[in-house]
Amino acid sequence: MVVPSYQDGKTEEYFNLNVEEEDDSVDTRKAGGQVKRTKEKPVVIVDMREFRSDLPALLHKKGINIEPVTIAIGDYILTPDICVERKSISDLIGSLNSGRLFAQCTQMCRNYSRPILLIEFDQNKPFNLQGSFVVSTDLDGADIQQKLQLLTIHFPRLKLVWSPSPYATAELFYELKQGKSNPNVEEALALSGDTTADDMNYERYNILVHDFVQKLPGVTTKNITRLMNRGISLDHLISLTQEQLAELIENKSEAE
Repeated sequence: MVVPSYQDGKTEEYFNLNVEEEDDSVDTRKAGGQVKRTKEKPVVIVDMREFRSDLPALLHKKGINIEPVTIAIGDYILTPDICVERKSISDLIGSLNSGRLFAQCTQMCRNYSRPILLIEFDQNKPFNLQGSFVVSTDLDGADIQQKLQLLTIHFPRLKLVWSPSPYATAELFYELKQGKSNPNVEEALALSGDTTADDMNYERYNILVHDFVQKLPGVTTKNITRLMNRGISLDHLISLTQEQLAELIENKSEAE
C-alpha cells in the first residue's frame, strides 16, 4: 500500500478530524410543552473527479455529507455562495500556462459571490513554485507570482487560500460551513461553463461591461441580472439616486 507523504506520521502538525456527532434535536420549553427542532446536516457538493484525492473522505470523517456529482464550475460547492477550485502546485502552474485558470476563475466569479482558489502544497517539502513540482520551465517563480497578482486584480472577490495538506483543507471547509446554508445540487448542476446562475442568456450581455458592473460595491450575483436587464447604460446606472437604484434592484439595503 502506498501511503502519501503527508500521512506518514512524520509531521508535527495536528488537525482535529475526530468531531463528535452533535445532537440532531434540541428540546426547548415553550408554554409548558417541549418543542423539537431538527438540525440540518452540513452538505458539500463535490465534483466526481475529486474522488481521486483524499479530501472527500476527510470531509466525510468530519461529519459532512458528500453529494458526488459532475459539476462544470468549481470542485467543491460549500454553500450557495462559496465555490472552491482546488489546485496542487503542478496543477496551478499548468493552468496558468494554458490560460485555463483564468477561464475557471471567470466562471466562478460570475456565478458565486465568494469564489475561492485553494492551492495545496506539501508541508513536508520546501515550498517552491517551480523546482521539482513541474517538468516545464516556461515559468519561473516570479512569473507565477505576477500571474497570481493579476488574477486577484482582475477578480477582486476571488480569495486565494494556501493549504499545507488535505487535512488542513478539511478543517478549513468545516469552519466555513458553520452556520451556513447548504448548497442546492440542482442549481449547481444547472450551471455550465457558458451560463450564469440568474441568466441563462448571458451571451447577450457585453462581457466587459458585465464584469465591470460586478466589481462595483453592493453588486452581487443576485442583483446583477436586474442591473444588466433594467439599466440602459453605465451612465444611466451611475446617475441613479439611491431611491431609484433601490427600486431598480428591489432591495433597499443593497442600494445603500
